[in-house]
Amino acid sequence: MMNTVLGTYRRLPSWQRIICIVWLVIIVLTVVGPWIVPYRPEVARPDERLLPPDLHHWFGTDENGIDIFSRILTAPRTDVLIASLATALSVLIGAPLGIAAGLLESSQRLGGMLISNLLMRLLDLVQAFPVFIFAIVLVALFGGTSLNIVLAIAFVNAPVFLRLVRSEVLTLRRKPFAEAAVSVGNSELMLGVRHMLPNALPTIIVQISVTVGFSILLTAGLSFVGAGIKPPTPELGNMVASGAPYLMTGQWWVSLIPGAALGLIVFSFGVVGEVLNIALHQRRRPAEPATVSVPATPMSETAKCSIRPVSGKQGIFEVRGLSVSAGRGSARRELLSGIDLSIVRGETLAIVGESGSGKTILARALLNVLPKDVYASAGTITYNGSDLLAMPDKQVQALRGSSIAAILPNPRQQLHPLTTIGEMMIGALRAHRQIDRSGARHEAMRLLSSVGITDPETRLSAYPHELSGGMAQRVCVALAIMHSPSTLIADEPTAGLDVTIQRQVLDLIHDMVKRRNMAQVIITGDLGIAAHFSDRTAVMRAGRILEINTTEELFRNPQHEHTRYLIDAAAR
Repeated sequence: MMNTVLGTYRRLPSWQRIICIVWLVIIVLTVVGPWIVPYRPEVARPDERLLPPDLHHWFGTDENGIDIFSRILTAPRTDVLIASLATALSVLIGAPLGIAAGLLESSQRLGGMLISNLLMRLLDLVQAFPVFIFAIVLVALFGGTSLNIVLAIAFVNAPVFLRLVRSEVLTLRRKPFAEAAVSVGNSELMLGVRHMLPNALPTIIVQISVTVGFSILLTAGLSFVGAGIKPPTPELGNMVASGAPYLMTGQWWVSLIPGAALGLIVFSFGVVGEVLNIALHQRRRPAEPATVSVPATPMSETAKCSIRPVSGKQGIFEVRGLSVSAGRGSARRELLSGIDLSIVRGETLAIVGESGSGKTILARALLNVLPKDVYASAGTITYNGSDLLAMPDKQVQALRGSSIAAILPNPRQQLHPLTTIGEMMIGALRAHRQIDRSGARHEAMRLLSSVGITDPETRLSAYPHELSGGMAQRVCVALAIMHSPSTLIADEPTAGLDVTIQRQVLDLIHDMVKRRNMAQVIITGDLGIAAHFSDRTAVMRAGRILEINTTEELFRNPQHEHTRYLIDAAAR
């Protein structure tokens, strides 16, 4: 992290470098300012009042004869400290509430959405009052002590972070990595703390810098109107206020120099926030792709996989009459209609179809992770005799990752961008097993080796952007199989990978499924993948299954016109 910040600093324009140095000086003065002053900043000297700047008093003296330079060196201890404490408190209040509000709103549960809406309407009421007036009222009611000023500023700033974090959570909750985190069994609380909050940090950090600057202004404003820090305590707001009358008589330095110092402090915090934002985003730059050399299974061998029809057998996954809809009432539209599927252990079922045919919605329905406002309107999804759609959330969560695993498209997006591969795998292992960190780390290394990743110990320390696309997908495969699931749902597992890497990943998944006797649903728009890696194939269009048969029979003797059209198009 420090190397990233230093690298970003070197690339900054000269004026931003200067402002960053000024910010560091301000932070140092906040700590040591009162100890390095040439004159005592609270002791009046009536015989030296209103002296202009000179060699003895660089910034002159005020109406009490106190050295202004000494007071400015000391003032950050008050202004910056109060603003920093107030901002930290507002983040501690606003960020958790923002995460909760965002997760409740995206939960699709009536109670959660109602609580979130009530919270937001309460914020509307609080923020309807002008911030400065609100702060003045709070300080007037509870007293102008430093603690009360901190609490008042934190109270008026907390809604800013609550709204900011809530909006980030609502956006991030729809990202593929969030869906992947849910699919491996993370609870909503874990999703918010480990996945939502770290990804919202760059935005929060920028807002923190702006809020610290605003809080310094608010502290100074309260002192300016007499509701904040009282003289003779060195504070920029009361220094500006006490010196303002003397502007008319030509003693400009008494008010103007503290005002300029106040402006410089606020500006420096804003610039530093932008620099940190750039530095944090630098860590997410993707690395150049690289390939992993793993021997591929010959095409002829793959094509000879035994085909086992499921007729007359009870499937581990049974889908009967499934319909999925979006919206309610007159706005309701059906996305899937009358889906019937069955799959047994050791079998791979491919679901093919053109873009928009409903393949991904079906995959999400099987995982019970449908998007907001999308729901199963009819039918059942039975896993080992239990209806997934009727299960409590905690029971479904326990199944995801341990018994039902998923491999989703675009592997880099499925991995937490701010967490190392090791932390992700260790967290996923400990979520479903009673195992210590050391044992989980060794198991993670074994899993990475099993999916063809060399030097697994080094890879555990890597971030997703440091991996090639193929290697990232291998990590996703390792995450999917780590708990020896009985069913694997692979939704476009080779999307975004080049042809060579696609074949390596498909061979790897196919080998894992057969060796572990897993049931697999592979969703793809590539008929070639279905032909070579599945036992049965289902053809979808417009949310319906048009035809389902053994793969060999379907390609040899397609029954539906659309199936023939897809096969002819693939052959061209």
